[in-house]
Amino acid sequence: MDLAVIQEVSSELNSELVGGIISKIFQPLLRDIALKIFLPGRGEKRLLLSADPKLGRIHLTDMRMPNPPRPPRFCAYLRAHLLNARIRDISCAPDDRIVKISCERRSLDTIAKRNLVLELLGRDSNIILVDASTHLIMDCLHHIPEKTPVNRAVLPGIEYVLPPKNPNRSVSPVKKLDQDPVGTDLVTFKRERPVPSTLKIQSHHDETFSKINQRVDSFYSDLLVDSLTEHLRRETSRPIKTRIRSLSTRTLKIENDLKRLERYIENALFGELLKTALGRVKKGSFSVGIIDWESGETIVVPLDPALDPVSNMNKFFAHSAKGKRGIRIAKERLERTIEEKRALEDLLFFISQANSIGELEALSTELQKTKNCGAVSAQKVKPKSLIPFEPHKNYFEFLSPSGLKTLVGKSARGNEFIVKARAKNGDLWFHVKDAAGSHVVLICRDSSETSDLDLRYCAGLAAGHSKLKGSGKVEVMYADVKNVSKVKGGLPGQVTVRNYKTLIVNLGEEPVN
Repeated sequence: MDLAVIQEVSSELNSELVGGIISKIFQPLLRDIALKIFLPGRGEKRLLLSADPKLGRIHLTDMRMPNPPRPPRFCAYLRAHLLNARIRDISCAPDDRIVKISCERRSLDTIAKRNLVLELLGRDSNIILVDASTHLIMDCLHHIPEKTPVNRAVLPGIEYVLPPKNPNRSVSPVKKLDQDPVGTDLVTFKRERPVPSTLKIQSHHDETFSKINQRVDSFYSDLLVDSLTEHLRRETSRPIKTRIRSLSTRTLKIENDLKRLERYIENALFGELLKTALGRVKKGSFSVGIIDWESGETIVVPLDPALDPVSNMNKFFAHSAKGKRGIRIAKERLERTIEEKRALEDLLFFISQANSIGELEALSTELQKTKNCGAVSAQKVKPKSLIPFEPHKNYFEFLSPSGLKTLVGKSARGNEFIVKARAKNGDLWFHVKDAAGSHVVLICRDSSETSDLDLRYCAGLAAGHSKLKGSGKVEVMYADVKNVSKVKGGLPGQVTVRNYKTLIVNLGEEPVN
């Protein structure tokens, strides 16, 4: 935003928001703060302050932005000092891109005066809370230690001073907007105005607005949606990726344990050989050579010199029994770990495919329910209580070439819903083999025979709605729904399959909707 636009926006904000009460504060993005302002008799307005180095701005917005469940540090601090504060003045510095919002908050018999300052200074853009009485910085979004005379320090506890003029920071001269009045007449605003090439703002139509804030909001709306979507995608994906890395490490450890336990089982042979030679083995021996009756070779059996021959033999048999028990437990752990990892990879795939903030919020809610689901299952609640309901349509519907209904999950909950709530014995379940993707269910319980064309169609859907959709040939497994069961206490969409078959589909040839 250049200085002329900032001054126009500030002037309009001053006329519209003075007297309003800050009712909510949240931080939808790393460098953005949103204020909900209640205006008596006029409802609520949402003010966005952004200290982004490239997209720094201030304006009213009608866009609904996600409110993180846990406020970041600076957001929590602002809530402690600005909630229920009344806005007294909004002004812009006459010769720099700095906007000050003056607020007052009554507490018993005292009035706390605070200034919320937005500095749009490129790389050093910042949002600063200043005590209006002492002019000391209370806190700031971006802590800046003193580096050069041009970049002054911005830290809590020091006096707030205006930034010095930086010759490398260009400030557009203030221009009269007489030819483009924004306060009274409807004007045409084109988004093809010059912007940095990296922003790639494009619009093929003109939009008409009566206020500068509406124009600015429209100008930045697409970029804000993209930023919010990517931010929410990263935040939703981060704990899943962390868990997947943890499961990968656990898998390696379990596999190493299996190799060690398999060596324990070999001790059974030493025990059997030693049993045949107990009479000629003396205590204190470190080893003994015994002929293997099967191979005819002489095998050197290591001994513990502190033990007698019978104790050495029992030790070998005990190690062998421990290895067998350990292998059974380790294989069960390995299977559960791989199943959980695959379920999380499915969820991560759905997050990567989401195209809107609404879809990502729904997936984020699913992830939260998944965490709660683990706590519920730990209390041994009946599995029936975990059968998902359908708050919204979380799956696609298609028709196979024979006209049979085909369901494709949109998310992990959608996968679970179509398998447990919509499918019955006799229906067919499809999923790409050893990769993340959607569950596909072909409703064919009333059909005498399923055609090969239907099978290949559903396999194509499973491959096309998977992580391997960009590959050529994909292996898809399918089975009767009665052979698909939910993992007890597992994640949504996590299943085990018995008696399945596979199909190879070529995504370059198979028709995928």
